[in-house]
Amino acid sequence: MITMLLPLTCAARTEGDQWIKDSVGIAKILHSVPAFRGDLGSRLAAGAMGVEGIRLHKMTREDIAEDPLHWSLGDVELHILTTGEPEAAGCKILGSPRIIKRGKRYFPQDRTSMWLLTGKCALPD
Repeated sequence: MITMLLPLTCAARTEGDQWIKDSVGIAKILHSVPAFRGDLGSRLAAGAMGVEGIRLHKMTREDIAEDPLHWSLGDVELHILTTGEPEAAGCKILGSPRIIKRGKRYFPQDRTSMWLLTGKCALPD
């Protein structure tokens, strides 16, 4: 159900969002996120995905009201806009993952981000 809500709610969230589109800023964010066997930047490259931008969205009270069991005030959603045809050896991923950052922890929000962060081909809990 979460994945069904995300496309609807994200369309309305544009004010106050920060877009990172320069290669240095993108690399800085991607290489700071720990992932399965390395960092997010190396995982995306291993999956044949490039990155054209990252949208950072700080969760609002309205966002929290939509899904209080998964989101908290202070959370930041990273929506990574990928290019290329994702390759994940037997795992059907689509690219453009969404990840929630809470403090120093990262929570996958879709199958692609689950595969990138944990190496598991599954939907997040």
